[in-house]
Amino acid sequence: MNRLAKRLAANEQEDVREPLRSKANWQGLLREHALLRWRTAIDCLSNGKPIPARDDAALVPLISSLGPQGEEAIQIVDRFALGSAAEAFALGEPRHEPGEDFQSQLEIILEGFGRVNGAAVRQRMVEAERESALHRPQLIQSELWQLLHKIRESAELSYAREIDIVELDRRILLLLSTHGPLVPAAISAAAGVDKAQVSRSVKRLLELGTVERDQIRSPVTLTGKGEALTERLLRLAELRNRELGFDISDRELADFFSVVEILLDRAISLYEQERELARMSGQKDRDPAVWYEFEERQSGEPIAINRTRIVPPLLTLSAYLSRSAALTYKRLIGLSNFETWVLSEISYDPPTDWPRLVKALERDHSQAGRTVNHLIERGLVTREGRPARRHGRFTPTAEGQKLYDVIARTSESRAAILTETVPPEKLQAFTRVFDKLTRNAAAQLQRERAYEELENG
Repeated sequence: MNRLAKRLAANEQEDVREPLRSKANWQGLLREHALLRWRTAIDCLSNGKPIPARDDAALVPLISSLGPQGEEAIQIVDRFALGSAAEAFALGEPRHEPGEDFQSQLEIILEGFGRVNGAAVRQRMVEAERESALHRPQLIQSELWQLLHKIRESAELSYAREIDIVELDRRILLLLSTHGPLVPAAISAAAGVDKAQVSRSVKRLLELGTVERDQIRSPVTLTGKGEALTERLLRLAELRNRELGFDISDRELADFFSVVEILLDRAISLYEQERELARMSGQKDRDPAVWYEFEERQSGEPIAINRTRIVPPLLTLSAYLSRSAALTYKRLIGLSNFETWVLSEISYDPPTDWPRLVKALERDHSQAGRTVNHLIERGLVTREGRPARRHGRFTPTAEGQKLYDVIARTSESRAAILTETVPPEKLQAFTRVFDKLTRNAAAQLQRERAYEELENG
């Protein structure tokens, strides 16, 4: 039982708790709570600080007013306030007070609470959260990519102040520090990158004198210089890990990674199946650009991932999802992973304008622009607005819609394979932790960008 539940139980014993009091009372309290959380979030994000957990002790009067629906109502308002603040900050619009959109959307939420009784609210929220948990994994590849994009960008800024070394080289050094000497096959599987990338990275590390090996396929080992460098990297990695895990309990993390392990095992199976299909169809010879060759490993052989930190397993999961999806969509519709993603974003709720598209993709304008132009040239997307300008509105053509239908069905099929053995309640817990990680990663990135501006200013 959490702290809030314990306090409520104590109040019930004293007959302090009542059904809904006056509408103005509980709505006013929720409104005050939302405004307080918004202001706190903006202040923390602006100053590069983590957002504190809500003060459960201060919420007891509000829960008493709301009755059975209380905790769920606060969770919804809390998430709305934090999400609105994060969006405002990301768009460069932080103010001392939220804007009219925040106020009007909050009123809609509060009015919704007033139209149904406590038991109905509880049931509806449970069902909605379960439905969200069940359907959200269909988007896990893109959402996971966006989370890792924030983490990796902030890591580049953070680690660059320590030593100028590329991400894969860092990952291999940290991997060797955790697991000891590893052969290239184990490094390839653990990092989720193909053997050519591992070979180039190991070559760079050999030239730096941070690793050594006897022969080309011999285990790679840290040198004394490599161990000293890795110690510095580990200190920073642990600090970043604690920041990402803010407001996430050890139990929540354990449950989260129990789901990640299932998803990873399934993602590897998907990749191996797609690679076999590609071999059978001759896809490797036709289009080597989408072929990813990991070092061979025995089926079911454990992967040497550092499971003591949050990011490494997520990076590996993302890599296998990306590899298998690239092969899948190339086989089914002839598009690359990113082309598939762009077409999906355009087709989901057309017409899609340029700002909304690039915000969803979180890529630079030039890459997104080139991809959109390619889809237009292929007759899959149309643009409204002035010719040769990105800043228009985009809609799928009839052919583009057909491909999007294939993408949607395939996404549902892949999601079913990934999550078919995960109980709904575990998916709910996974989603809640994922949301917290996304929030913390956004705050971490904003802080690193602020440091960078100060150093360059």
